Amino acid sequence: MNKPRVFRDEKLQNEFDENGFVKIRMFSPEQIKRLHDFYVKTQHQHETVIDKKKFHATNDTDNADLIQIADSFIKDVMFEEIDKHFYNYKTIAANYLVKQSSPESELGPHQDLRFVDEESFYSLNIWVATEPTNKENGCLRFLKGSHRLHNTIRTLPAYPWKYESVIKEISKHFTDVKTELGDCIILNHACIHGSYPNLSRQTRIAAILAIIPEDASIYHYFLPDGNPDNKVEKYAMTLNDFINLKGGQRPQHAVLEETFMYDFSPVNAKSFLKYITNKRSQENNVYQFIRNQISALFKGVR
Repeated sequence: MNKPRVFRDEKLQNEFDENGFVKIRMFSPEQIKRLHDFYVKTQHQHETVIDKKKFHATNDTDNADLIQIADSFIKDVMFEEIDKHFYNYKTIAANYLVKQSSPESELGPHQDLRFVDEESFYSLNIWVATEPTNKENGCLRFLKGSHRLHNTIRTLPAYPWKYESVIKEISKHFTDVKTELGDCIILNHACIHGSYPNLSRQTRIAAILAIIPEDASIYHYFLPDGNPDNKVEKYAMTLNDFINLKGGQRPQHAVLEETFMYDFSPVNAKSFLKYITNKRSQENNVYQFIRNQISALFKGVR
């Protein structure tokens, strides 16, 4: 089915729908500096978890006050530009993503949590780094079109991922997306992605804001550790529910909407590899067609 659009630019919407991500220039250097400076002011509070995690988010601190003020500040800055590019949307939560300078800061292939009924809607992140990103400091990487493969349920705290058995193959077929100052990446939460480790000498800071179509309801899918029956609990959530959500715990005040069984069986590796091979072949054919057209054009003007 056709899902509600949120991009004002039809071309960007189509690229997002096809690939699961799109890069656009959205923010000014002054806005990026404000995002960076706020993180610096709260750096000590953010880095209380670095002994355990070299890649971490504001939410990982379990500090409700920090989570709330970071959410509010990031939204204040991003709201200055968002309506120029999006419509018919509502926001969920904003966070800082911190990639320490460490080989352990690599983020392997994964899908973000599921926030909506993805049979009818999609959810997305607006992701912007406070400096240019590249392979050295941990730029993002994507498996194009992977958001359209399976209707996956992504849960916490247990996360039995359906693509776990093909992670090595996914990494071989990633597309790297580097950014310049002010660029942001809009990514579908269901699109498989990751990032390189940060091997530069500086911490890489990014700010994210999750948004969804305005008619979509917000959910959290909870799966307890050690749950052999794979009974998923689906909670209807508010922003305050997310701000106060503690790692590994059920939402305290959210409404339990339903409990259901879900088959977390791994994807068929053979079928998955066939998809990747066909996708890459199609991209190569398009690239060759464009090259041929350009060559013919230049031959015609000699």
